[in-house]
Amino acid sequence: MQKRRIPVNPLFILGLLFLILFGVIAQGVTSKGDWVHRFDMYWIDRIQSLVNNGLTSFIKLFTHLGDVKLVIILTILICAILFVKKRYADGLWFGGTVLFCAVILEMILKKTFDRARPDFMQLISETGASFPSGHATATTIFYGFIGVVLMLSAVRLSRVVWTGVITFLLIALILASRIYLGVHYPTDVVGAFCYGMASVFISIAAYVRFQQPLIDLLERFNLTDQSKLLNQKRRGIY
Repeated sequence: MQKRRIPVNPLFILGLLFLILFGVIAQGVTSKGDWVHRFDMYWIDRIQSLVNNGLTSFIKLFTHLGDVKLVIILTILICAILFVKKRYADGLWFGGTVLFCAVILEMILKKTFDRARPDFMQLISETGASFPSGHATATTIFYGFIGVVLMLSAVRLSRVVWTGVITFLLIALILASRIYLGVHYPTDVVGAFCYGMASVFISIAAYVRFQQPLIDLLERFNLTDQSKLLNQKRRGIY
């Protein structure tokens, strides 16, 4: 197999940049900045101007692709498959990232910012704090994680490009559905996207660095690991 280098430092830097963007948006939401209000109203007006009965019926179904409960179920299923294949490190890494970043940390962030949801043209009923969007966070981390790993694992440039385009469009459409349905401000989903991508890039960079120590630890418990994702021995790092 041809060795490829996984760009650890660029991945980490990308993660930090997204984290900084999240911080900027969070500060604007907390201080109720004028730019936040203008940004939110601009995109709400444009997205909700598309509302019609047929599209609404479709989006009510489509938006469930990002449900936190569905993401948790799919994550458990993927981890179970990886464990059956003795890819324990891959399973622990993937499941741990989704559980910690998309569920635990996201709940802490919601309670910290405690932003009220929009109170106009809600097409479905949702409760709880609004920023950052839990739906958008789970969507970005779950699908973004899979998409980035597939891109890093691909050999052909065309596959990298198409995987990136499809992943981005899927995430963007699910995030836009939350604005369309009137249950989130645009800054809720954009902030969640930035936080989610920061989680993805930083997690992947950390895994490439520390995959082998994790595998060595598992072997102490007589667990022979056969993890393949971003394997340092196969692809190398820098």
